[in-house]
Amino acid sequence: MAKSAGERAILKEEKREKREKKRRIEQANKMLIPVSKKTNLSLGIISFDPEGTFRLTDKRWMKVFEADGDVCNLMEIMRNLLGRIRMTMHLGADSGRDICHVSLMETGEIYEEVRQQMKRDEEILRKELSLRAMSVDEVMNQISSNSFKDIRFSYASYVRGNKDWKKECFVESTKKEDSFVMNRNYGECFVALSYPSIIQADLIGRLRESGCRMIVGLDLNALTSEEQKDFTRAIEKRYNVKIPENMEEDYINVSLALGIICDSDDARKIVEQTIVSLYANAGVMLAPAYHMQTKVLESMLSLGLLDAKTMRNIKLDVARGLLGGESDADAKIEIRTDEGV
Repeated sequence: MAKSAGERAILKEEKREKREKKRRIEQANKMLIPVSKKTNLSLGIISFDPEGTFRLTDKRWMKVFEADGDVCNLMEIMRNLLGRIRMTMHLGADSGRDICHVSLMETGEIYEEVRQQMKRDEEILRKELSLRAMSVDEVMNQISSNSFKDIRFSYASYVRGNKDWKKECFVESTKKEDSFVMNRNYGECFVALSYPSIIQADLIGRLRESGCRMIVGLDLNALTSEEQKDFTRAIEKRYNVKIPENMEEDYINVSLALGIICDSDDARKIVEQTIVSLYANAGVMLAPAYHMQTKVLESMLSLGLLDAKTMRNIKLDVARGLLGGESDADAKIEIRTDEGV
């Protein structure tokens, strides 16, 4: 059915306003450096501030920090954050020391507004952790190192050479339904599907005992007051109970992923059984990321630059347990130093 003249005029005006809005956004972000079309398609990066901020598709922005301190303390401040954080913990690294990166993610369209949000959240995070902001070059070099590639990334030469950053910084992995092979290493990625009401096991400490290289990716996103109320009402409706206001518990949106990297497929299978059993005994349903091995792996290797998550609302105390286990468990993470490279 043909549109009337009035409908056509409205559509034309909507398209004009959309183009004008896009023009204003690009003008406001003109200080950022655009990447090649190949990089945009492969990694979802639109442009970047060399000092460390990535502008990504879906209005997502990301900045990465090296972190040092007791990560369990983050739970006390999470409700005050505007953005989402991805904690990437590298256990059993070559240096023999645990390494932790915190990726701060914000949503917005204009860099200056997002920069202020990041600044505010960074100040909150610094109350509990020692943070060192990483430049774009440092982040991409860390990503390539995570992928077993030895390169010296320089945004100036890569932009000038019109290179595909993913092709340069990632190693191709051979994926199977429930595992992968990467650079002569055998690995497997897992995602958490459900969580208990309480955790009493020192999960991080037990993971260290496995003896193989592991990457733990934990996304944390605070719930707004309205989201918290909606979730409480949903619980009440599902279980046909009334939760008194003074008994309401704090919840947080969480996604847990875990990757193991071993020197043989037999070792991978043994570690798989150990890890699934460990988490099952703690009440966490951990399952291989079926048909999503590459997606989950690349998300962890890229410190969240490539996004993959399975978010669930869980109690704040349970989220704290995922980081350090019992309240007296050691959750201290040390950053990589020059001596440990």
